[in-house]
Amino acid sequence: MVVLALLGTAFGVTCGYWIGRATLLRTAENGLLNFAADLIGHADEYAAELRTIGDAFNPSPYPFCSHEELAVMQALTFRSLQVKDIGRTSNGKFYCSAFLGRLAQPIPVAPAAMSLPGGARVSIHVSLVVAASALATVLEDKGVTVVLSPNAFDHWSRPHVRFMVLVTNRITGQIAQIAGEALDVAPAWVLAQKEKQVAGEIYRSRCSTHSDFCIVTAESTSDILSGSRALLLEYSGLSGVAGLGLSLAVAQFYMRRIGLAQQLRRAIRKGAIALVYQPIWELHSRRLVGAEALVRWSDEDGVAVAPDLFVGVAEEKGFVSELTAMVVRRATGEIGDLLRQDAGFTLSINIAAADLENDSLLPQLETHVRQAGIKPEQIALELTERSTTGIDCLQVAIRRLHTLGYQIHIDDFGTGFSSLSYLYDLSVDAIKIDRTFTRSSGTDAVTASILPQILSMAESVGVGVIVEGVETESQLNFLESTGKPMCAQGWYFGRPVAALGLLAIHEESNSPAEVAIL
Repeated sequence: MVVLALLGTAFGVTCGYWIGRATLLRTAENGLLNFAADLIGHADEYAAELRTIGDAFNPSPYPFCSHEELAVMQALTFRSLQVKDIGRTSNGKFYCSAFLGRLAQPIPVAPAAMSLPGGARVSIHVSLVVAASALATVLEDKGVTVVLSPNAFDHWSRPHVRFMVLVTNRITGQIAQIAGEALDVAPAWVLAQKEKQVAGEIYRSRCSTHSDFCIVTAESTSDILSGSRALLLEYSGLSGVAGLGLSLAVAQFYMRRIGLAQQLRRAIRKGAIALVYQPIWELHSRRLVGAEALVRWSDEDGVAVAPDLFVGVAEEKGFVSELTAMVVRRATGEIGDLLRQDAGFTLSINIAAADLENDSLLPQLETHVRQAGIKPEQIALELTERSTTGIDCLQVAIRRLHTLGYQIHIDDFGTGFSSLSYLYDLSVDAIKIDRTFTRSSGTDAVTASILPQILSMAESVGVGVIVEGVETESQLNFLESTGKPMCAQGWYFGRPVAALGLLAIHEESNSPAEVAIL
């Protein structure tokens, strides 16, 4: 348990760390996308302002580079936060600007790094006349030159997040940075608006649907995680506690099963296991013709344990044959008198597939049946249908049992993989129809139509039928309405009783029990 607790805690902490890490990174990725969307919105406003400037001079109401036109350029530059200067060009030369006024000697326009789809030319790293040491991005379109502010996006900065603002030509695949920090990304990747994580950096790209701007945002995973160590610790701690709890639950379950197995073995050796008997009635005569032995056990703390659980433990741990031997010995002893008095009465005993494969079952049966002075024909061995997967290896065992006179019944019929050939191959004497079909009898449920088919199938191959789980009069009436010979058991006739109670029921039966149709 200590080892499982340590392993569970370590596993929980590890899972918590990676879950927390993945959550933080995904949150950061969404944050980068949202930041890029905000920058795109600002870029679209920037593009709208540049179009307004261009429209003011195309056409211009004033003479080229006149005082009136210079005044308009100065007013637009003064009001703008995105533009440093506005000028006029003609035939590849720069003639005037809001900041410089009219040049005494025109100067050549800087060579373009790329052109935009609308025809605008973008020049980057242009040395300005007014400040030779300063480099700027210049946009020239239809005789209007705009010096873009390199600080136009600075107020959008966020801690630990880098970004790059680009103008793009999606036809030619060209890009040019106009603001932000230079990031190592390929033009095709930017234009494809992809996402990537390289060398501990997360990158996200988004492009505007209204302008030629694209935005790339980036953040390092170390910055993301270092800023959320407390959250990582919280994830790791909570997952560690969950892992500890789960491991303790698994350990307790495991120890419980080990404990149950040990207690069950002790109970078998001491005979501290009780049997009750579920009466089986022939429907058309209302005669008591048999009973099924059912095992009941409470652990050493006095807590009743479900038969499915402790029988499953016995099968899993490999000592189910010991439990079967105890049931055979106890049942033949407890109701031996009844079986000797009524030669047609049948005792049904549940066995596992492992019992048929075990060479000890037949000698045990012979010993206890002979000692009790009863006939082998009065013992029906019930084999759960879902456990009979190895038909070939079971045929030999069933044939030997039949040779000695024992009956073979298939329990829970209809819940496994039954077929006519299946019944022929195993040569069973009777089938016990699972209570699932009984509950749906006489209703509109899908399984209701299956019960009559099973009855017809059993009649066609000549095997007896016992219907389990008969609890209501309507179910009984439905079964009788089929006109098929069958037996039934269930709470409608009474709950399982101890051996003395079964003897009393048998004595109170209105007609003497004769040879059962089973």
